[in-house]
Amino acid sequence: MHQAKKMSSNNRRLVGLDGIRGLAAICVAMHHTEGFVGFDAAPAAYLAVDLFFCLSGFVIGHAYERKLIQESTLSANDFAIKRLIRLYPLYLLGLLLGVLAYAGMSFSRNQQMDPMLFATSLIASMFFLPAIGGTSLKAPNLFPFNGPSWSLFLEIVINLAYGYAARMLSSGVLALILLASWVWLAAQTLAHGSADLIPLDGALLSGFPRVLFSFTLGILMYRYRERLSPSGIGKAAAVAVIVVATALLVFQAPAALVGIKDLIVITALFPIAVLVLYTVNFDGVLRQPLLIAGEASYALYAIHVPLLGLLLGALKAAGLGQPPAWAIFAIVLPLIVLLAIIVTRLYDEPVRKALSAGKAMRLRWRRS
Repeated sequence: MHQAKKMSSNNRRLVGLDGIRGLAAICVAMHHTEGFVGFDAAPAAYLAVDLFFCLSGFVIGHAYERKLIQESTLSANDFAIKRLIRLYPLYLLGLLLGVLAYAGMSFSRNQQMDPMLFATSLIASMFFLPAIGGTSLKAPNLFPFNGPSWSLFLEIVINLAYGYAARMLSSGVLALILLASWVWLAAQTLAHGSADLIPLDGALLSGFPRVLFSFTLGILMYRYRERLSPSGIGKAAAVAVIVVATALLVFQAPAALVGIKDLIVITALFPIAVLVLYTVNFDGVLRQPLLIAGEASYALYAIHVPLLGLLLGALKAAGLGQPPAWAIFAIVLPLIVLLAIIVTRLYDEPVRKALSAGKAMRLRWRRS
């Protein structure tokens, strides 16, 4: 019996998946330094979003599918609250930091902010909704204060849809959704020449096939994990998978092949990586770094863009100017990763614990 069957307990920590999620978040942060360093250090990092969606489907299946469907011990409403508690505190922090960065940028450029647009955009963002009106910075961004939030919006949408429809989602139904969403994804990827259709320009619809396909695939992979997970995978091979998956986020194919490459990565290579890393039980020297990478991943993704703007803006305001590229990669980015770990431990975890405790107290009060 291979390791996936030995370690099928829902309480098992998925260390390999933690690690690849953390490395993917670092690649995204590297990608978003382009406006400051003048070149793209991770030109394929947009694919991290598809990896995150696949990981999300797999991990949510691991943590909640039995409770939602087989045991019926978790209601759809309770699942929705759990997911909002998991996602909203760091989303809110990223939003508030983004407001500060936005205000600082407007001030440094001597640009007038349209009070009505600013207010409506902020209110929409507070409720995890896209700001259809855009912003006064002439960037028609649906999440103007923190651009990466578009994928968090899609994450919460797919989470809520799954939670409320879980008992109706047989494997056959999921297979149909998977096929239809792949056709949609393939059509727009090949037409565009890339899967990098960032829905910041009002085309939010372009993000839905990405989340539908990868999240659904993740759920199905979890359901059939014992049949699909490879056996006899050693730690050296698993580390090689992490290296290759990370390389797929850093290095780009020739322009004519990007669309086809993206489809292969999203459809096959990332899912294989998820299954391999689920199978292997990491311990020893690798375990703690992978756990820390996973711990920091969501905070890093949620706050890195406004933090980059704030930190580099503060250096300019202090008269120190724009730091060279090497300093951004060697000092600023590691500092942001460190801040993500601190924010996770001192803000996100305590807030989520308090919110979960408050929810539990209300449930006990209702039952008494």
